[in-house]
Amino acid sequence: LQLYTANAARNLREEILENTPIGRIDLRDFKLMQELVGKLARKLISLHSRRRKVSKRGDIDIRKTIRNNMKNDGVLFDPIWKRTRVDRPKIIAVCDVSGSVAQVSRFLLMFLYSLGEIIPKVRAFTFSNQLGEVTSEFENLDLEVAISQAINKWGMGSTDYGGALSELERITSNNIDRKTTILILGDARSNYGDPGSNPLKRLQEKAKRVIWLNPEPKSFWNTGDSEMRRLSAYCNQLHHCRTLKHLERIVSDIARKAV
Repeated sequence: LQLYTANAARNLREEILENTPIGRIDLRDFKLMQELVGKLARKLISLHSRRRKVSKRGDIDIRKTIRNNMKNDGVLFDPIWKRTRVDRPKIIAVCDVSGSVAQVSRFLLMFLYSLGEIIPKVRAFTFSNQLGEVTSEFENLDLEVAISQAINKWGMGSTDYGGALSELERITSNNIDRKTTILILGDARSNYGDPGSNPLKRLQEKAKRVIWLNPEPKSFWNTGDSEMRRLSAYCNQLHHCRTLKHLERIVSDIARKAV
Protein backbone atom coordinates (compact mmCIF):
# COMPACT_ATOMS: atom_id res chain seq x y z
CA LEU A 1 0.00 0.00 0.00
CA GLN A 2 2.82 2.41 0.81
CA LEU A 3 4.59 1.59 -2.46
CA TYR A 4 1.53 2.33 -4.57
CA THR A 5 0.24 5.39 -2.69
CA ALA A 6 3.46 7.16 -1.61
CA ASN A 7 3.25 9.80 -4.38
CA ALA A 8 -0.47 9.63 -5.05
CA ALA A 9 -1.31 12.92 -3.32
CA ARG A 10 1.47 14.85 -5.06
CA ASN A 11 0.63 13.35 -8.45
CA LEU A 12 -3.02 14.31 -7.98
CA ARG A 13 -2.01 17.86 -7.01
CA GLU A 14 0.22 18.14 -10.09
CA GLU A 15 -2.55 16.89 -12.35
CA ILE A 16 -4.93 19.50 -10.93
CA LEU A 17 -2.37 22.30 -11.37
CA GLU A 18 -1.66 21.27 -14.98
CA ASN A 19 -5.30 21.89 -15.84
CA THR A 20 -5.97 24.93 -13.65
CA PRO A 21 -6.04 28.36 -15.38
CA ILE A 22 -2.66 29.91 -14.58
CA GLY A 23 -4.23 33.23 -13.61
CA ARG A 24 -6.05 31.46 -10.80
CA ILE A 25 -3.02 29.68 -9.32
CA ASP A 26 -2.55 30.51 -5.65
CA LEU A 27 0.79 32.04 -4.66
CA ARG A 28 1.34 29.07 -2.34
CA ASP A 29 1.52 26.79 -5.39
CA PHE A 30 4.07 28.76 -7.42
CA LYS A 31 7.02 26.72 -6.15
CA LEU A 32 5.28 23.49 -7.09
CA MET A 33 4.33 25.01 -10.47
CA GLN A 34 7.98 25.82 -11.17
CA GLU A 35 8.97 22.25 -10.30
CA LEU A 36 6.18 20.97 -12.52
CA VAL A 37 7.40 23.08 -15.47
CA GLY A 38 10.88 21.61 -14.98
CA LYS A 39 9.45 18.09 -14.90
CA LEU A 40 7.41 18.63 -18.08
CA ALA A 41 10.39 20.26 -19.81
CA ARG A 42 12.62 17.27 -19.01
CA LYS A 43 9.95 14.98 -20.46
CA LEU A 44 9.86 16.99 -23.70
CA ILE A 45 13.66 17.03 -23.92
CA SER A 46 13.78 13.25 -23.55
CA LEU A 47 11.04 12.72 -26.12
CA HIS A 48 12.30 15.08 -28.80
CA SER A 49 15.99 14.29 -28.34
CA ARG A 50 15.23 10.63 -29.15
CA ARG A 51 13.29 11.67 -32.23
CA ARG A 52 16.18 13.86 -33.38
CA LYS A 53 18.72 11.05 -32.96
CA VAL A 54 16.61 8.76 -35.13
CA SER A 55 15.94 11.42 -37.75
CA LYS A 56 19.63 12.32 -38.07
CA ARG A 57 20.38 8.80 -39.31
CA GLY A 58 17.79 9.00 -42.08
CA ASP A 59 17.15 6.14 -44.54
CA ILE A 60 19.67 3.71 -45.93
CA ASP A 61 21.33 4.81 -49.19
CA ILE A 62 21.06 1.65 -51.33
CA ARG A 63 23.33 2.79 -54.16
CA LYS A 64 26.21 3.92 -51.93
CA THR A 65 25.83 0.89 -49.67
CA ILE A 66 26.18 -1.57 -52.59
CA ARG A 67 29.15 0.34 -54.02
CA ASN A 68 30.85 0.57 -50.61
CA ASN A 69 30.44 -3.17 -49.98
CA MET A 70 31.74 -4.47 -53.34
CA LYS A 71 34.98 -5.29 -51.52
CA ASN A 72 32.94 -7.65 -49.31
CA ASP A 73 31.67 -9.66 -52.32
CA GLY A 74 28.33 -7.91 -52.09
CA VAL A 75 27.70 -8.76 -48.44
CA LEU A 76 26.30 -5.57 -46.92
CA PHE A 77 28.51 -5.30 -43.85
CA ASP A 78 28.70 -1.50 -43.82
CA PRO A 79 25.41 0.30 -44.55
CA ILE A 80 25.60 3.91 -45.70
CA TRP A 81 22.85 6.17 -44.41
CA LYS A 82 21.34 9.11 -46.18
CA ARG A 83 22.16 12.36 -44.45
CA THR A 84 19.18 14.14 -42.99
CA ARG A 85 19.73 17.75 -42.08
CA VAL A 86 17.92 18.83 -38.94
CA ASP A 87 17.26 22.54 -38.60
CA ARG A 88 16.64 23.66 -35.07
CA PRO A 89 13.99 26.35 -34.91
CA LYS A 90 14.63 30.01 -34.25
CA ILE A 91 12.02 31.30 -31.83
CA ILE A 92 11.07 34.91 -31.24
CA ALA A 93 8.84 34.95 -28.17
CA VAL A 94 6.79 38.11 -27.60
CA CYS A 95 4.93 38.19 -24.29
CA ASP A 96 2.33 40.60 -23.01
CA VAL A 97 3.22 41.08 -19.33
CA SER A 98 0.37 43.35 -18.32
CA GLY A 99 -2.33 42.26 -15.90
CA SER A 100 -3.27 38.60 -15.51
CA VAL A 101 -1.62 37.74 -18.84
CA ALA A 102 1.75 38.18 -17.12
CA GLN A 103 1.42 34.92 -15.21
CA VAL A 104 0.86 32.89 -18.39
CA SER A 105 3.83 34.69 -19.98
CA ARG A 106 5.95 33.78 -16.96
CA PHE A 107 5.41 30.07 -17.47
CA LEU A 108 5.73 30.19 -21.27
CA LEU A 109 9.17 31.81 -20.93
CA MET A 110 10.07 29.30 -18.23
CA PHE A 111 9.12 26.47 -20.60
CA LEU A 112 11.05 27.83 -23.59
CA TYR A 113 14.24 28.52 -21.65
CA SER A 114 14.10 25.12 -19.95
CA LEU A 115 14.30 23.48 -23.41
CA GLY A 116 17.69 24.86 -24.41
CA GLU A 117 18.89 21.42 -25.53
CA ILE A 118 16.27 21.14 -28.29
CA ILE A 119 15.26 24.80 -28.79
CA PRO A 120 18.51 26.73 -28.26
CA LYS A 121 17.77 29.84 -30.32
CA VAL A 122 15.20 31.87 -28.39
CA ARG A 123 14.95 35.67 -28.43
CA ALA A 124 12.57 36.94 -25.79
CA PHE A 125 10.64 40.22 -25.74
CA THR A 126 8.15 41.48 -23.15
CA PHE A 127 5.86 44.47 -23.31
CA SER A 128 2.90 46.37 -21.95
CA ASN A 129 3.03 49.98 -23.18
CA GLN A 130 6.66 49.53 -24.36
CA LEU A 131 8.52 46.55 -25.78
CA GLY A 132 11.95 45.48 -24.59
CA GLU A 133 14.26 42.59 -25.40
CA VAL A 134 15.17 40.46 -22.39
CA THR A 135 17.25 37.77 -24.11
CA SER A 136 20.51 38.69 -22.36
CA GLU A 137 18.85 38.52 -18.94
CA PHE A 138 17.76 34.94 -19.63
CA GLU A 139 21.25 34.01 -20.80
CA ASN A 140 23.04 35.51 -17.79
CA LEU A 141 20.69 35.28 -14.81
CA ASP A 142 18.85 32.57 -12.94
CA LEU A 143 15.65 31.77 -14.81
CA GLU A 144 13.19 32.95 -12.17
CA VAL A 145 15.20 36.14 -11.51
CA ALA A 146 15.25 36.93 -15.24
CA ILE A 147 11.48 36.43 -15.54
CA SER A 148 10.73 38.59 -12.51
CA GLN A 149 12.99 41.38 -13.77
CA ALA A 150 11.39 41.28 -17.22
CA ILE A 151 7.87 41.52 -15.79
CA ASN A 152 8.78 44.26 -13.32
CA LYS A 153 10.61 46.34 -15.93
CA TRP A 154 8.23 46.07 -18.88
CA GLY A 155 4.90 45.24 -17.25
CA MET A 156 4.08 48.62 -15.75
CA GLY A 157 1.66 50.21 -18.18
CA SER A 158 -1.46 49.89 -20.32
CA THR A 159 -1.11 47.53 -23.30
CA ASP A 160 -0.03 49.00 -26.64
CA TYR A 161 0.02 46.28 -29.30
CA GLY A 162 0.57 48.70 -32.18
CA GLY A 163 3.66 50.21 -30.60
CA ALA A 164 5.01 46.85 -29.46
CA LEU A 165 4.67 45.14 -32.86
CA SER A 166 6.14 48.15 -34.67
CA GLU A 167 9.14 48.10 -32.34
CA LEU A 168 9.48 44.33 -32.80
CA GLU A 169 9.60 44.81 -36.56
CA ARG A 170 12.26 47.51 -36.22
CA ILE A 171 14.48 45.37 -33.99
CA THR A 172 14.12 41.95 -35.63
CA SER A 173 13.19 42.50 -39.27
CA ASN A 174 16.70 41.87 -40.62
CA ASN A 175 17.10 38.67 -38.61
CA ILE A 176 13.82 36.94 -39.47
CA ASP A 177 13.93 34.21 -42.11
CA ARG A 178 11.99 31.10 -43.15
CA LYS A 179 13.31 29.18 -40.13
CA THR A 180 11.88 31.69 -37.65
CA THR A 181 8.76 31.06 -35.61
CA ILE A 182 7.23 34.16 -34.02
CA LEU A 183 5.36 33.17 -30.88
CA ILE A 184 3.08 35.87 -29.46
CA LEU A 185 1.28 35.48 -26.14
CA GLY A 186 -1.36 38.07 -25.33
CA ASP A 187 -5.07 38.80 -25.10
CA ALA A 188 -4.99 41.17 -28.13
CA ARG A 189 -6.76 43.88 -26.11
CA SER A 190 -5.43 47.13 -27.55
CA ASN A 191 -7.31 49.61 -25.36
CA TYR A 192 -9.04 50.76 -28.57
CA GLY A 193 -5.71 51.84 -30.06
CA ASP A 194 -3.76 50.62 -33.09
CA PRO A 195 -3.59 46.78 -32.83
CA GLY A 196 -0.44 46.58 -34.98
CA SER A 197 -1.88 44.51 -37.83
CA ASN A 198 0.35 46.17 -40.49
CA PRO A 199 3.71 45.37 -38.84
CA LEU A 200 2.42 41.88 -37.97
CA LYS A 201 1.58 41.32 -41.64
CA ARG A 202 5.11 42.28 -42.70
CA LEU A 203 6.64 40.05 -40.02
CA GLN A 204 4.52 37.09 -41.13
CA GLU A 205 5.64 37.52 -44.73
CA LYS A 206 9.27 37.01 -43.67
CA ALA A 207 8.86 34.32 -41.00
CA LYS A 208 8.17 30.60 -41.25
CA ARG A 209 5.02 31.05 -39.18
CA VAL A 210 3.34 33.26 -36.60
CA ILE A 211 1.62 31.54 -33.67
CA TRP A 212 -0.69 33.53 -31.39
CA LEU A 213 -1.51 32.22 -27.92
CA ASN A 214 -4.48 33.86 -26.22
CA PRO A 215 -5.18 33.02 -22.55
CA GLU A 216 -8.76 34.28 -22.75
CA PRO A 217 -11.64 31.87 -23.50
CA LYS A 218 -12.57 31.97 -27.18
CA SER A 219 -16.01 33.34 -26.28
CA PHE A 220 -14.22 36.55 -25.13
CA TRP A 221 -12.30 37.05 -28.38
CA ASN A 222 -13.49 40.00 -30.48
CA THR A 223 -15.47 41.48 -27.60
CA GLY A 224 -14.83 45.00 -26.30
CA ASP A 225 -11.34 46.14 -27.28
CA SER A 226 -10.18 42.66 -28.36
CA GLU A 227 -8.59 42.76 -31.85
CA MET A 228 -8.24 39.02 -32.45
CA ARG A 229 -10.20 39.15 -35.71
CA ARG A 230 -7.87 41.71 -37.31
CA LEU A 231 -4.66 40.20 -35.94
CA SER A 232 -5.59 36.59 -36.71
CA ALA A 233 -5.54 37.39 -40.43
CA TYR A 234 -1.72 37.45 -40.17
CA CYS A 235 -1.28 34.40 -37.93
CA ASN A 236 -0.67 30.84 -39.12
CA GLN A 237 -2.01 29.34 -35.91
CA LEU A 238 -4.28 30.53 -33.10
CA HIS A 239 -4.49 28.73 -29.78
CA HIS A 240 -6.45 29.20 -26.61
CA CYS A 241 -3.75 28.88 -23.97
CA ARG A 242 -4.32 29.33 -20.24
CA THR A 243 -3.05 26.19 -18.47
CA LEU A 244 0.26 24.34 -18.18
CA LYS A 245 -1.26 21.50 -20.19
CA HIS A 246 -1.97 23.94 -23.04
CA LEU A 247 1.59 25.32 -22.87
CA GLU A 248 3.12 21.84 -22.85
CA ARG A 249 1.15 20.81 -25.94
CA ILE A 250 2.09 23.94 -27.91
CA VAL A 251 5.79 23.94 -26.96
CA SER A 252 5.98 20.22 -27.74
CA ASP A 253 4.53 20.87 -31.20
CA ILE A 254 7.16 23.53 -31.88
CA ALA A 255 9.93 21.13 -30.83
CA ARG A 256 8.47 18.24 -32.84
CA LYS A 257 8.33 20.23 -36.07
CA ALA A 258 12.00 21.10 -35.70
CA VAL A 259 12.92 17.41 -36.18
